Amino acid sequence: MPSFQEILRSRQAGGFIGREQQLALFAENLRLPVTDRQFLFSVHGAAGIGKSFLVRQFRRIAVEHGCAAGQVDESAYDLPSALAALAVGLGPCKEFTKRLAAYRQHRQDLDSDPTAPEGLSSLLTRSTVRAGLAAAGEVPVVGGIAKAIDSKSAAEDVDKLRVFLSRKLRSRDDVQLVMSPADVLTPALVRDLNSLGKPLALFFDTYERTSPFLDQWLRELLVGKYGDLPADMVFVVAGQKPLDLNQWGDFLSVRTDLPLEVFTEEEARRFLTSRNVTDPRVVEVILGLSGRLPVLVAMLAEAHPAEVSDVGDPSGSAVERFLKWEPDPDRRTAALFGALPRKFSSEEFAIAASSADHLSWLVQQPFVTEQADGFHYHDVVRSQMLRVLQRRSPAEWRSRHLALADQAEPLEHAYHHLCADRAAALPEALCGLITAFSVRRSRAPQWARMILQAGRETDTPEVVRRGTELVENVDYTALIGLLVDDSSLPAPARALARAERGVLLRAARDFDVALADFQSAIDLAPDEVRYIGERGETLRRMGRPAEALPDLDRLLADEPDNAWAYGCRGAAFQALERFEESLADLDKAIELRRKYTWAIGTRAETFRRMDRLTEALADADLAIEQSPDYTFGLILRITIFFTMGESDRAEADVKRLAKIDDGRHARDLLEVLTKGSQKIHRIREELP
Repeated sequence: MPSFQEILRSRQAGGFIGREQQLALFAENLRLPVTDRQFLFSVHGAAGIGKSFLVRQFRRIAVEHGCAAGQVDESAYDLPSALAALAVGLGPCKEFTKRLAAYRQHRQDLDSDPTAPEGLSSLLTRSTVRAGLAAAGEVPVVGGIAKAIDSKSAAEDVDKLRVFLSRKLRSRDDVQLVMSPADVLTPALVRDLNSLGKPLALFFDTYERTSPFLDQWLRELLVGKYGDLPADMVFVVAGQKPLDLNQWGDFLSVRTDLPLEVFTEEEARRFLTSRNVTDPRVVEVILGLSGRLPVLVAMLAEAHPAEVSDVGDPSGSAVERFLKWEPDPDRRTAALFGALPRKFSSEEFAIAASSADHLSWLVQQPFVTEQADGFHYHDVVRSQMLRVLQRRSPAEWRSRHLALADQAEPLEHAYHHLCADRAAALPEALCGLITAFSVRRSRAPQWARMILQAGRETDTPEVVRRGTELVENVDYTALIGLLVDDSSLPAPARALARAERGVLLRAARDFDVALADFQSAIDLAPDEVRYIGERGETLRRMGRPAEALPDLDRLLADEPDNAWAYGCRGAAFQALERFEESLADLDKAIELRRKYTWAIGTRAETFRRMDRLTEALADADLAIEQSPDYTFGLILRITIFFTMGESDRAEADVKRLAKIDDGRHARDLLEVLTKGSQKIHRIREELP
């Protein structure tokens, strides 16, 4: 017996009228030999035009042709969640499923780990890691043969992340999985796709909402960055705008554009006839109210108005007419209040509508679709439903939003509070955004879009203005910068915003402004010792280690088991040439974190500067063993080998360093170290 969802999808797909040309084109393409096919279909048009309906029909056709079909929609919020959604419909993707489960478990463990270094979530995105590496510039040679040592500090954010992950995770592969999930999860999925042994169809709906994190990835997937794809597959991308020609120009030879317009009058009339709506005057009202927009035509037809007496005054919105034509008042109420949540489960619907009695009827309506995270109204219909509800029942609007807020997770909780109390709830929503930002920066844009949506739905100018500002500032530093001086926020929230911006500015080597941010955070929340510790670390990276010590002392007084603080203070003592104290702190840091690569490398440099080369070499070896791509460790070991006169051993590390950083650091290192050595000069000439 089919499941409820299978019956629902079958009914939603049945009786499709219109778009015959597009459907025929897609079906014919699947019948062609693989070498003659178009592989990329770009469906685009305004909201309500029928893109999602057409995508469902394309998916049905693909399945009928034997394809495994995967789909992503707006419920995906980042690349891993999008890949997970794709895999659901494709069949047994064993390797990908295993790696995804590992990724999710690692992220859950890291996000809940109280010992995680500040700014961890910021670095756990590929773009931020790349930015951190770029900001590092040329990692210096150490000691007396070094360039300016301060460029080392910019790389330490990334090194700190690597160190922490190396301590927490079992293997180098797991570290790579967490630091760059696209580069691990996507090849695993591609290998699974190749092993399925059947044609494939991948669908990307509501692409205007997912393209910020999918667009570049999808192009890279198509050109083979993650491995060769099966030849027998097709991609459908559906969004309000066509694919950007500047970005997608290389794919014109395999791409078909399918722009959608409103129903023709003939298509709309055929659709209404298929729904037994035949009275000419009723048909004319529906055509006028809907503007022949497919989703509204379908919604109005669903009530099956049969007589002119059902029509009455032809003025009014399509939603109001739908509600008028639905004879059951309880269903009308359910349809209205079901629009309150942005997405809903059966439990959330029961809260919104005060009963779950009419859920099975509602989810069969043409304007409701099931997505990975629950049921969704079509945006065009939902916006009209909300306007009707606010006008008719303002008291119920507020009380039911508040009831939904009480049961919702933080993002939706803030949304419902904004809808209920409008501008008065804005500070709470902004505080939620700051907290989300501090936990995982990639969630912040979701909060910004939510604030803007709530402002528009309630027609609240102040909320719209703030939401627009936040949405338009896609750079993390600029986004959080909008909130650091917001006087409507409580001091702890402004302090957290300052500290978060300080971490980002320090990573970008804007030390003076970062220092000012940490000082402001301390002024706003003087009991939050971690801000004091961050100020100390910033001073150390600015080359002011003596000033850094009191702050790091204060942090360690409150948190005597903070390995990061011991490591930072050990580095400060090293800079002051208080080597024994440096060793003591670094020993303690490594005792607390057995695989603290950065602290081990820093201790190796302390030993080197004390001319204890054997111990320095042992620590450098250990650091590189734990983190084979640890650039500073390799530079340090090359320096030690050269100082010890062991150029043969230095040669191997120089070549290894060249492979890691394309020769940039290796060349600069050799310029300083060679001093006429013909052997090292030969190595330099061999570098790429």
